[in-house]
Amino acid sequence: MFIKSTVLYGLLFLSNSGITLAATVSNTELDRVQVVGKEASPGLGLPQESSAANRLNLSILETPASVESLSKEDIAKKADYSSLSAVTRSTGFASTATPGNGGMAMSVRGFEGHGSVVQLYDGSRLYVGAGAVTFPADTWTLEKVDVLRGPGSVTNGVGAVGGTVNYIPKKPIFSDQQNEINITAGSFGLRRLALGSGGELTSNLAYRLDAVSHKSDGYVDRADEKRDVIAGSLLFIPRDDVEVIVSMNYADVEAAPYFGTPLVGGKIQNNTRTHNYNVEDGLVEYKDIWPRMNVKWRLNENVTLTNDLYYMEAERHWRNVESYNYNPVTGSVDRQDYLEILHDQSQLGNRASVTVDARFLNIGNTVNLGFEVNSIEFEHQNNRPYMGGSTVELGQPDVGQWADGVLSETSKDFSSDTLQYAVFVDDKIAFENNVSVVAGLRQDVIDYKRNDVERSNGEVVSKIKDEYKSTSWRLGVVYQPIDTASVYIQTSRSVDPLQSIITSTKTDLKLAEGEQIEVGVKQSLWQDQLQYSLAFYDIEKKNLLSSAPSGVKHQVGKQASQGVELDVYAKPTEQWDIEFNISLVDVEYKTFKKGDSLENLAGNRPKNIPKITSNLWSGWQVANQWRLGGGARYVAERYSDDENTRKIPSYLIYDASVQWQVRPEMKINLHAKNLSDEKDYALASYGNQWILGDGRSYQISLNYQF
Repeated sequence: MFIKSTVLYGLLFLSNSGITLAATVSNTELDRVQVVGKEASPGLGLPQESSAANRLNLSILETPASVESLSKEDIAKKADYSSLSAVTRSTGFASTATPGNGGMAMSVRGFEGHGSVVQLYDGSRLYVGAGAVTFPADTWTLEKVDVLRGPGSVTNGVGAVGGTVNYIPKKPIFSDQQNEINITAGSFGLRRLALGSGGELTSNLAYRLDAVSHKSDGYVDRADEKRDVIAGSLLFIPRDDVEVIVSMNYADVEAAPYFGTPLVGGKIQNNTRTHNYNVEDGLVEYKDIWPRMNVKWRLNENVTLTNDLYYMEAERHWRNVESYNYNPVTGSVDRQDYLEILHDQSQLGNRASVTVDARFLNIGNTVNLGFEVNSIEFEHQNNRPYMGGSTVELGQPDVGQWADGVLSETSKDFSSDTLQYAVFVDDKIAFENNVSVVAGLRQDVIDYKRNDVERSNGEVVSKIKDEYKSTSWRLGVVYQPIDTASVYIQTSRSVDPLQSIITSTKTDLKLAEGEQIEVGVKQSLWQDQLQYSLAFYDIEKKNLLSSAPSGVKHQVGKQASQGVELDVYAKPTEQWDIEFNISLVDVEYKTFKKGDSLENLAGNRPKNIPKITSNLWSGWQVANQWRLGGGARYVAERYSDDENTRKIPSYLIYDASVQWQVRPEMKINLHAKNLSDEKDYALASYGNQWILGDGRSYQISLNYQF
């Protein structure tokens, strides 16, 4: 691995050289800028900036879109250690995660999966290979999570019709050294140790270092989970108008090799709920490394240059038997799909832009103009045609070893090289009558090459060469009658890939196109005691891809989605606060023909999409040192097939917490999750299986700052 390391270090050197030269030739003399931490705004954080929807540093109130921000405090008080757990508490998001997609796939606004919901890390995205995203692995390293609901390709490129999630890491600040340790233990063998440290090293150098080791035995048999994560960064200010952040993130994950529990008569039997039908030596492993360098140069008070240079590398390994079908004749479970798959992916990218603030005839104008380029290499190994099978008992499965059912060896299957480049512009025009126009335009070009090889000798047997072009845009108008309220309307266009872009198997396909119109209102009342965000939207996506059992693919689909979303924060008293959100979506295929017979599924609901999702959390400061918390998650029933013949039941999960502030620097937290021990807590379907969420659990943690 690290095949591009030499190039990366060379670019880092050149970029640093450029910074030094720029700083030398600049005659700009500005007051020294001190970078300090900024406490997240309470509640919905409407005045704070959000990075998921634009590159203009607009606040949530100023943005003509549905934007939400989850602070590290929000995440910690609910003990959401995984990215998926944290994000699915935000408005309209639901899990569609399986081990096959990296355990991080989500749905929102009627669209699901990594091809429609883009996930970024500090504004940079790893292009999806074979449908899997595996980073970030843990929320301990995060400062906050910014969420955009609705089309976002104008900011982040192909694959964002449903939404965008931007995970923002903790960063260095100039302050006295601050350290933190968190120790957690709980049900299902949970053991967790997290460390954090940051502060000033010299007058122009600050650091941040975070690390976490997380282990769990899992809710079901042999669903052990382990992850080790470390994130470090340095902030260097060589002169008052230049800032440089160099960072490194690494994650080593052994995810639970659990591919679901087989259905019996369309349901899960109680005596199978904690059984794992995968082989004894099944494994799901991910390794990710992300070195990055961000440079910001303020030429003067109106012009700022930024440059983000990043390298990402991902290794993934699956070795499991993944398909379990209950046989009503024998009363046993027939297992198939003995799969071993390996991914080796690397991506080198750079994004540069200039932001200009100007004013003309009492009209303010902020514009961001830039370009982006990414070079991605991907190699895929597997043991296709995945032959072999076995039978195990339903109640007491003797699962055996993976090699027992394997008839073919694992070897290289294909490799691909992808070059993506884009130019983009975002603009905000602010008029004196409290009306602003926010617009964006982006053009993407993706050159894709794929080589399929002969498994026996590795010789190239077929080649694919293709080019994708897309234009995305957004136009919105925001009216702020007062400083604490805004009303907006926007229309936008985004594009989605029909297959993972860097692993596509079919050429001459159009990108799926999604167009949206949205209206909304956001407001903070009574000195932030009541805050709300309300949005109505209508999205239509066309050029959907339909597959037949014979392997024939057709672009014959169109999907429409309309909905309403409400997000509320209330603080009735100084001691009591409430968070509530709800999303209602009406989604259906307008045209969709599937199978060799091209059966028309118009009017059906796409699989994995619930009509209703809702989240509630309330906190009560019962005494100076004691705080109680509790809440619920609700996800309505979904279909597990486009034919709408198989349903996944709804679930309602209750959580609770107690916090004891022992001393100003020390607190102890007790968390209880899934208090009702919900039996139909199915996070996603996987063939004829349901992937179940954890049963009732408890955990206790100690947090100490010094």
